[in-house]
Amino acid sequence: MDEDFKKGLENGLEDLDKSNYEDYVSSEVTLNWLTDSKQQLDEQILALKEQIADTTRQKLEILEATREVKHRYSSHAHGVSAIEKEISTLEKKIEDTREEKAKNPLYYPLLAGLIYFAAGLVFLSGDLIISHEIVAYALNIKNNMEAWAFASGLAGVTLLLKPAYERLVEEPYLKNPTERSKKLHGYFQTTLVVISVVTLSVLGWFRYEAYKADKLKAGINSEIKSLQLAATPLIQGTETITDPALTQKIEAKMKEVDALNKQLVTSNWALLSFVLSGVLFAIAGAICFGIAFPILSSYWKRWFWHNPAINRAGRRIRKLRTRLAEASKPLFESTSHLEFHDKKMEILPDVAELKQELRRLEENAGILAEKIKLALESSRVSLYNSGYDSGNTHKDGLSAEELKNYRSSLMDNLRYSRENTTDKTPRVYKNNGLRPHQALRKAITDSFNEN
Repeated sequence: MDEDFKKGLENGLEDLDKSNYEDYVSSEVTLNWLTDSKQQLDEQILALKEQIADTTRQKLEILEATREVKHRYSSHAHGVSAIEKEISTLEKKIEDTREEKAKNPLYYPLLAGLIYFAAGLVFLSGDLIISHEIVAYALNIKNNMEAWAFASGLAGVTLLLKPAYERLVEEPYLKNPTERSKKLHGYFQTTLVVISVVTLSVLGWFRYEAYKADKLKAGINSEIKSLQLAATPLIQGTETITDPALTQKIEAKMKEVDALNKQLVTSNWALLSFVLSGVLFAIAGAICFGIAFPILSSYWKRWFWHNPAINRAGRRIRKLRTRLAEASKPLFESTSHLEFHDKKMEILPDVAELKQELRRLEENAGILAEKIKLALESSRVSLYNSGYDSGNTHKDGLSAEELKNYRSSLMDNLRYSRENTTDKTPRVYKNNGLRPHQALRKAITDSFNEN
């Protein structure tokens, strides 16, 4: 039969208040549940402390491994970054070179540049020769080196005019073809054509005058030779007869030749021919050089500067990319190791959260300990109240001597229990299943028998 049922039956037969035992049973059940919960909570706290210690140890190991990997990663990353920076610099250089190359387009073919350059040299040489043969002679420069130096200086005017034409006319017309630059280029070309036509006309007229004078002088010279031949005797060795009339005719013819030479030299056409030819040669040479130099310069930059620079940078980039691929392998390995350690670190629980959970469990353990204390107190109070009611009910049926002996026996049992009990569990004094008054009588009887 259930113990609680027996206890209820006894209390019912003895007409005791059932609330005391009910409180006792409730307190005992609560105490047992709280004790089990406290034990489970203590086990959780112990396991959580072990988990915190193990997690801390694993994280320290991961941090140590991560520190070593990060050292290698930083070294590899620095090398890769240096290579990437150099590649970026070279790519920027290629881009800048291509932009500069695009800013210097080829407006003319190379053959045109060579032709214009050759024409400029011809005009420069012609101006040099004119200056040496005529101007130096006119200035009566006797030293040949000084004459060539002076002639070179005058011919250098062509090179002096070249930048003026190139910057004022040619470059704006090609690189910035605005309405104004087009008009300026048209006016200049028109003026140049007019000057060239006028100069060629003057030179043509002067060449005609020179040709006419030359032919007249040739006719006069032929007549002089005829007169001289007439004065020569037919038989060699005979005395030459001087004819004054013939001599006067020869002198007259000689004066005609001198007159033709003087007329040719003092002609205004001769003056205009020399002046305009010098101006035309200088301007034409400047124009030819002004057209040729930008063309040759563009090809020179393209062939010996832009393209070689781009090719060198491209070859260097290919080599660097090969090195980059080799240097990236250990970097990728270090990166994968770091990611692996990071994943391991993420998988591990957070120590701070574990400590917070530990504090919560410890607080719950403290609350359970307080509840266990209250449940134990309630159990003992209920047990005491049950015993008190039982004793109060049966004390009237006992004599004074039986009551005294029963009390003495209870005190002895209490002292014995205090001496031999080390735990703090509630103490229940054994009555061998007897009711309090029966137990009291049995104790008194045993005491009498011993005496």
